[in-house]
Amino acid sequence: MLTRRLLALAALSTPSVHANAAATANAGVRIPAGFDRVLFYDDFSSGSTLDLSKWTYDTGTQYPGGPAKWGTGEVQTYTSSPDNIHITPDQTLRIVPLPDGRGGWTSARIETVAGWDVGAAVGQKIRIEARIRLGPAPRGDQMGIWPAFWTLGSAYRGHYQNWPSVGEVDILETAHGVSRLWQTLHCGPTAKGGPCNEPGGRSKQADEHGFKNWNVFAWEMDRRRPEERMTWFVNDQPRFVLKQSDMGKYWGSVANTKMFLLLNVAVGGAFPDGIAGFRTPTNETIGGLDAAMEVDYVAVYGV
Repeated sequence: MLTRRLLALAALSTPSVHANAAATANAGVRIPAGFDRVLFYDDFSSGSTLDLSKWTYDTGTQYPGGPAKWGTGEVQTYTSSPDNIHITPDQTLRIVPLPDGRGGWTSARIETVAGWDVGAAVGQKIRIEARIRLGPAPRGDQMGIWPAFWTLGSAYRGHYQNWPSVGEVDILETAHGVSRLWQTLHCGPTAKGGPCNEPGGRSKQADEHGFKNWNVFAWEMDRRRPEERMTWFVNDQPRFVLKQSDMGKYWGSVANTKMFLLLNVAVGGAFPDGIAGFRTPTNETIGGLDAAMEVDYVAVYGV
């Protein structure tokens, strides 16, 4: 586990007060091999509540003026209630989906604030990662539970109708409590078809040993190579690679944009329904702590 320390640097190409402060404050944080700086870091140890200098809560059922049900058909209402999101005594972040007693659901979703957007210029490389474990409840109890760690292009803020052209990177996505991982890129000018085969995206799925234990999920954008590429990892093992030549002229729409990070647990919607083959959640879905997502740290590294 990383040493408990909060630090951050602003996006690679934009110097800031944060960058200057972090330059002398990064001792003790393990930086992965091949990187030399920390661009963002939160291990949720700054206090008993979320650090709002880094994160903001997404609440309700849509962004202002954005598509209903967050554009995916998910059924929960996001809140900032400690029942749905809190810092644990172990200084981890926990997001808990809960039935509301009236036939609906509540949960939580957070995203990084604009000052911490990250990106890689040509000749640079970034790595976005988080250490996460998921609830151990059996599949029937978690039907429709949809945890995710992901990014959106910064241009989505304030517009909310320009997906998938802004780019979306799903670093961890799973559903129903199954030991199967989806890692995906969404991109292109249209929500049907296009270079990323929307709405499904360009995706790789794989069975894993299980998510009830801690795992590190990561994504790298490497713009130093003769051919630029992005790579998804689980516990430092590469799982999925997309190269610039795979995307053609649309590569730049993802590579040249800054992005913000998101953590959430949705309930129901197109993704879990598509996997299940029927509408979720079901009457047997329980949610609660055994269906929660727990996050040890979130980090972005650069070189």
